[in-house]
Amino acid sequence: MRDKTEQILNAAMKVFVKKGLQATTQEIAKEAEVAEVTLFRKFTNKQNLFVTVIKNVLEKQFDSQIARMAKTEDTEAFLIKIIENRLGTLSRNAPMVKMLISESLMGNLNEEVDLPNMIFSSLEKGLALHFENMGQKVDTDLVARHLGGIFVSQVIFKNDTPFHLLNEGEKIALVRKYTQSVMAIIK
Repeated sequence: MRDKTEQILNAAMKVFVKKGLQATTQEIAKEAEVAEVTLFRKFTNKQNLFVTVIKNVLEKQFDSQIARMAKTEDTEAFLIKIIENRLGTLSRNAPMVKMLISESLMGNLNEEVDLPNMIFSSLEKGLALHFENMGQKVDTDLVARHLGGIFVSQVIFKNDTPFHLLNEGEKIALVRKYTQSVMAIIK
């Protein structure tokens, strides 16, 4: 039973990345190699399937990790962890990220899966937790917006090499540049 659900979720991810919310349940069922009625039995409708797929990916990648990283006592080390982690995740999932941003800009996503707002909210919570633990008063809204701009620009703007394909030295150099730009607005 769980295998069919995973099969449907994986297929739905592929189809949604290609077509966004314009994807049909028929296309998803075909990709998953299941009857269309099976989709409806498990997810009721396309919107529920979409939300399940996206939340499944985003919750694994965002919220669970940032609270753990926020416990880092050194702010620069904390920012390095966040930036490296987020750039890697977003870069590896660039097609899905682009689709979610596009759907968000068209107003097609409910709040549960609105990626730009999820990124911002997750960052702001993690930053607030970190700076509260450090006893520092920092404009976490501004810092979260700066970080969000860095992350989204890495996916949207053309890069010679996506972040996740850079060698370790190139990744470290880029992460340090971004970290220094964020540190400059914190001080």
